[in-house]
Amino acid sequence: MYRTLTLVAAALLAVVGCDDDTGPRTDGAPSSAAPGPPPEFWSAPADTPEQQAAVAQATREVDICALLPRDTLDDLDLGDIRSVTVGLNSCRAVLGDEGASDTTTLTWQATLLPGLTPSRGISKQLGDVNVLLVPGREGDPRACGATARFPAGAAFYLGLSVPNRDSCAVADGLLPGMIDRWRQSPPQGTSPDTVDTVLLGADPCAVRAKLTGTADTDERRLNQCLFRYRDETVTVVYEYRVPDQVPARSTEENIDGRTVHRSTSLYDSSIPIYSTIVGPELPPGSTAFTARVPVAEVTSATDDVARQVMSQVLTLFPQ
Repeated sequence: MYRTLTLVAAALLAVVGCDDDTGPRTDGAPSSAAPGPPPEFWSAPADTPEQQAAVAQATREVDICALLPRDTLDDLDLGDIRSVTVGLNSCRAVLGDEGASDTTTLTWQATLLPGLTPSRGISKQLGDVNVLLVPGREGDPRACGATARFPAGAAFYLGLSVPNRDSCAVADGLLPGMIDRWRQSPPQGTSPDTVDTVLLGADPCAVRAKLTGTADTDERRLNQCLFRYRDETVTVVYEYRVPDQVPARSTEENIDGRTVHRSTSLYDSSIPIYSTIVGPELPPGSTAFTARVPVAEVTSATDDVARQVMSQVLTLFPQ
């Protein structure tokens, strides 16, 4: 098992830098030609930084919407599918009959977890997957949160709000199928509801390959990378954001011919934050509530370091 994880780790890390059709890749996005890891990959604990990085990248390459395909949602008998919308590594479905005042909402997302330490709820095992079911406040059966964690450290969360049904019972029935589909590592684009953007599958730590002298901080996340560089802690974040939020409370700067917005932390005005739009707006109706654009953000203790890192991040998303 450990040998399998090590071999797959090497392959995945190589894929981050290469693409059969376009030559070397620099954005940390998955290769469309690369097969997913074997099912047993998710069952091996990731003990080294290289293995943890491989698990993180393999998790980014899982099409999260494919864990609950539309035929599965139809089988819930909770009404018509009103909408399926996406976030970065997340999916949201709203179900309900036309004209009904109450609707069912399911939200599921991929994540990385060091372990589950429940303070309440029901903890159990589905094979080697640790599962935690937590009902709503004061035991409200209409809401439930379910988390499934694989031994490799990858996990997904499923939140439900189901009127007139026991939401945890619904979640309990969905989890085995979601776990099975996850083990098959459906690649990004498997679900017709998934929207292809420059951030889909992209590794926020890919910029480290363009900087000399970076160091780990022992924090591994899907859409955020924390690392040490020039004696500062740098944070790189990839996310979908409401377009008007990008320039809010900011001043406009030009870095290498690109428009970047500089703001400061709400908690400490001395900490600079640089944000920029790196791709076109997602299609209408594909995101919940309002439009979103793919954004890269860099935070550090000084403008000099933040600007330098952002300059390299911009090379990952050429216009």
